[in-house]
Amino acid sequence: MSRKDKVFDSTDPVIRAFEFNENVAHVFDDMAERSIPHYKDVQEMVTTLALTFYQEGSRIYDLGCSTGTTIALLLEGLKEHGLEDYFIRGIDNSAPMCREAQDKLLKLEYDRKRVVIEEADIMDESIENASVVIMNYTLQFIDPFHREELIRKIYKGLNHNGILLVSDKTLQSHTDISRIFVDNYYNMKRRNGYSELEIARKREALENVLIPYPISEEEELFRLCGFEAVDLFYTWYNFSSFICLKKG
Repeated sequence: MSRKDKVFDSTDPVIRAFEFNENVAHVFDDMAERSIPHYKDVQEMVTTLALTFYQEGSRIYDLGCSTGTTIALLLEGLKEHGLEDYFIRGIDNSAPMCREAQDKLLKLEYDRKRVVIEEADIMDESIENASVVIMNYTLQFIDPFHREELIRKIYKGLNHNGILLVSDKTLQSHTDISRIFVDNYYNMKRRNGYSELEIARKREALENVLIPYPISEEEELFRLCGFEAVDLFYTWYNFSSFICLKKG
């Protein structure tokens, strides 16, 4: 079967709410690279920052680990740095995504006892002895009423000098600017081979499923939950990545 993303290349009059089902999981890597600006670059930046702040003997959590791309990069980095005392826990509520992640990691050489991919709701899972928590394009899918609860739990579970890395689609300070940024984003998708039909159908499928925050509101959430330092390490029109440092 092709791994090319054609999920929304359909004239079916019924457009269902977006979900990370078998069809999406099968083509997710292609979908991410063509739909998320500078996806590979952001992944490499996340990996570099994670390895910089990682404390040997602590845990790395990838919340919403999808197909395990970030974990695979982390394993390569840990090996290059000669770090052996680690534990990585990838959590995703999509069984198909977890299967894709497990298949991807099977191709790598690493201590199987040190990495766990778990199908679970991140709202129900504990965070303990963590020096790095990663949420790549995950927070935007969490119900806004539960985001503060999640971030507070993460902050509590992080060690001193631990970090939270978050990448999300974001809104801008004014609707006119947001509209222009979104227009540029859709132009990027056109350049990457998506048709007008695919762009329109996916936009409708994501309505009320992916709920972005303004950059200022997202930063305020992190500070409200205790993070003493919050900074952007990447931004491209309506996509932003944050590093949040715990000093307390």
